[in-house]
Amino acid sequence: MAERIHNVGILAHVDSGKTTLTEQLLYLTGAIRTAGSVDSGTAATDNLSIEKQRGISVRTATASAEYKGVTVNIIDTPGHVDFAGEVERALSALDYAVVIVSAVEGVRAHTENILKSLDAAKLPCAVFINKIDRAGSDLKSVIAELRQVSPQSFFASL
Repeated sequence: MAERIHNVGILAHVDSGKTTLTEQLLYLTGAIRTAGSVDSGTAATDNLSIEKQRGISVRTATASAEYKGVTVNIIDTPGHVDFAGEVERALSALDYAVVIVSAVEGVRAHTENILKSLDAAKLPCAVFINKIDRAGSDLKSVIAELRQVSPQSFFASL
């Protein structure tokens, strides 16, 4: 087991790709043999029957992977605003956060709440703009929205 441990939260508005990113990270680090799918109900971090049926996470789930001698605990949080309390509780355990924004839907109200919460908690975060290959994606617009939501942050330099 690695001596260093990092807790990384994956946060976003619902349907932005949190669980799919988590699956790929687990697969690429060898923590799981095959990447599951939210749509097929086989995602490693969606264990509840309601999660498999509805294709959304309703509780925070943790999975661990080893990468270059570091244990990385990936904390996959729910994205639906009804489960925002789960996200708030997870913040106290995080060392870093990855906020996912869909290039199709852009910055949503819950995304803004997440960014404000991370700022208040003084947690380092990276933004991952997902779904840039989809019809209707607009990368420039998403970057502009991020600048508007967080004008004092690193988005201003993009």
